[in-house]
Amino acid sequence: MYNLIGVDELSHRSKNRIKILGEVFTPEVYVEDMLNLLYKDNKSIWFDENVIFFEPSCGHGNIVIQIYKKRLEAIYKKSLSMGVRKATFHAIANAINTLWAIDIDPNNVIHCQSRVIKTTFEFLKKKLGIENEYKIIQQEQDFIAHLLCAIKWSIHENETLSALSDSSTAEKNATKTKSGSKWFKKNGHHPIDYELCWVTYFNNCLTKNSIPIVYKRAINFVNKILIGKPSDFNEFNFAKDLFDQNKLTFCTNNSSSKVQRRQI
Repeated sequence: MYNLIGVDELSHRSKNRIKILGEVFTPEVYVEDMLNLLYKDNKSIWFDENVIFFEPSCGHGNIVIQIYKKRLEAIYKKSLSMGVRKATFHAIANAINTLWAIDIDPNNVIHCQSRVIKTTFEFLKKKLGIENEYKIIQQEQDFIAHLLCAIKWSIHENETLSALSDSSTAEKNATKTKSGSKWFKKNGHHPIDYELCWVTYFNNCLTKNSIPIVYKRAINFVNKILIGKPSDFNEFNFAKDLFDQNKLTFCTNNSSSKVQRRQI
């Protein structure tokens, strides 16, 4: 049984974007105070792997990032105390698969996704003692492919009111805002199933002797990074800043090693 935590506190955003999108962002200076209130009510909130967080209007990810960081550290420490193998990867997998965030603006989504993957690599480098991003990618190709898929799966473009509604009320609820109505007419109903995280979806596909096409594309994307030719960022454009070959610190030996499977 999962415990869902909805994060919908809002604060300042430009008047123009508030008018167009109904969008108000929470300044980072207030985020910590908000999250401390959650912790005050539930001391195990950051390391409890049965807790699912949902941000219905993630914006650039100010709240998402702080939740993610707290979850990473807390689950990591818990994993170490319990003798869990690969505690670093266990923490990332559980933190990302219990975090949902949506936004009606695709640019906001990309920005939030980008911050999450950068935060993940900062965490990996710190815990693994590896300063070279390329070396991590080379050693953990399959894990990085799953990471890309999980971020894309959990943090995505969607309209909140319809996403939280069943098919009989979704359109009616979406039309409560002009931006929601416009988005719904273009994209339709995309309900969120909080328990169907990326790893569950992937395993469900495997039981049917099928591999998700997005995973195959992620593996191909990772392989292109390893040979220094990440020419197409379209599907994983949120990773462009991190994986751009001009910004990545490459190893002198750029031969790709055999993929080692580790689901996220």
